[in-house]
Amino acid sequence: MTTTRARSTGPYLDRDTLIAAAAELADTNGWNELTMSKVAEMVNRHVSSLYSHVDDLDALRREVVLLAVTEIGDVVWEASIGRSGADALTAIAQAERNFARLHPGRMAALRAHLGVDDSEFRNQALRIAVPIRTVLASFGLNEQQVAIAHRVFSATVRGLVEPGTPLGTSDDDIALQATVTLFVTALESGSWPTVE
Repeated sequence: MTTTRARSTGPYLDRDTLIAAAAELADTNGWNELTMSKVAEMVNRHVSSLYSHVDDLDALRREVVLLAVTEIGDVVWEASIGRSGADALTAIAQAERNFARLHPGRMAALRAHLGVDDSEFRNQALRIAVPIRTVLASFGLNEQQVAIAHRVFSATVRGLVEPGTPLGTSDDDIALQATVTLFVTALESGSWPTVE
């Protein structure tokens, strides 16, 4: 006779707890391993009970994406508070790098969602840009130069946190600091490019 493990009916499972559990599972097992059945097992519920909170796996994945973009926005804002210039850019870069170290699944979720037509995601992504662009403007750059510098800065930081980068090593910290120093030197040179 076979027995099926019973799922707990324990404390009420709310939507936020479900999404947080899915994000944690993505960080632990990988974004591509996120399934409804694995999330249900993690929260000790029958998979059918998850559908009272989300329509399907795609909807759950989108919620993880929105959580991730909101969280990284909070991290960037917090890093920039009370700082300016090179200090602020270094703090922002370190904060993004540390977030990527702790949350590889969330970062993969963000990468997977780039290019998707999603206004809510886009609005949260724009929120991340505000403190970065404010710091860049403090170097005397005009609006167009800020836009270019923001792209370069973000691409550079992203390059330091992509999979395959030796995160967590002393070389990583040196590379990050050297990159920000080089970037700031270019900003302070007074000859940051403008596209004609």
